[in-house]
Amino acid sequence: MQPTYLPYLGYFHLIAASDVFVFLDDVQFARRSWQQRNRIWGAAGEVMLSVPVQKTDRDANISEIRLSDAEPWREKHLNSIRHTYAKRPFFAEGMAFLEEQFAQPADGLGDFNCGLIQAAAGRLGLEREFVRASTLGAPGQRSDHLLAICRSVGATDYLSPMGSHDYMEDDGVFAAAAFPVRFQGFVEIAYPQGREPFTPYMAFIDAVMNLGWAGTADLIARMQASSGA
Repeated sequence: MQPTYLPYLGYFHLIAASDVFVFLDDVQFARRSWQQRNRIWGAAGEVMLSVPVQKTDRDANISEIRLSDAEPWREKHLNSIRHTYAKRPFFAEGMAFLEEQFAQPADGLGDFNCGLIQAAAGRLGLEREFVRASTLGAPGQRSDHLLAICRSVGATDYLSPMGSHDYMEDDGVFAAAAFPVRFQGFVEIAYPQGREPFTPYMAFIDAVMNLGWAGTADLIARMQASSGA
């Protein structure tokens, strides 16, 4: 899975169902994608938080993208989150985590995202083996690349995000190699957000601020049970 900024709960649902989780950081960076942005919900509606990055070649991989600190984006994002969630029941523990992570030294977008995701997974009790694809040197494109990654980490089967289903089926690479593939079945379960109606697919910190780490871990476990993951 590409390392995304403040990912939604489905990202952690995928981690929970994995033994080895690979950050797909050796593919082309897509500007204005979830790789550098995500959303929270403020008093006036959706608030999109975007991480500024330095200009680079159009075909640069995620692992090559550098953060731009020409403006104090970290403090701006933290202030937006404070303003949005200050009255939520688990604001203190969620905010303490973000302040700690945003203070970590990181020059690269991938480094920042991967570090934050791994730290959040740890708080959720998801102690998994995390690998960055950029360290593997796996060859190929599209499904060939994914299969090479699986073999590089000694996988016996591949759990894929549902969004990859159509092109993987078209490529037929895993079927030709008789390599087992399962696709993630994720359906979000509503939780109290302090507003109606429930808004799904928010940045994971929305759940943490409303449920706490323990409550969010329990929610992910219930999502796993309901999806059969």
